[in-house]
Amino acid sequence: MQVQGQFQMTSHSQVCTNNLLVLHFILQSIDGIGSPASLLFQYMAGFIRPGAITYEEIVFNMETQEQVINHEREITQRLSSNEARRVVIFITNHSDEVRGDLFVSPGSSATVMEVSESWPV
Repeated sequence: MQVQGQFQMTSHSQVCTNNLLVLHFILQSIDGIGSPASLLFQYMAGFIRPGAITYEEIVFNMETQEQVINHEREITQRLSSNEARRVVIFITNHSDEVRGDLFVSPGSSATVMEVSESWPV
């Protein structure tokens, strides 16, 4: 196969060096090893100065009201000192095979409406 055309490059490029946070919410029953979130963090670390990129993995299980409150508390504590100006958020979850709703705990799925009515956070 012969490819014809012109090869072009930009005259210059820029990399934004503002602090970056890769935030990965992951359902308690799922293993996050090799996830796209961790791969993105590893890849971007080659472009951003050391210490300016952070990876936070927050495991969630929001089956009870107490777990929802603990989840909110954990997020607040872990992120309050982060100075990132840019955030990339990943959510690793799975959906109910019959209804298609996302899981809020390893054994329970709910619609967005059910979550917002039951657990106002």
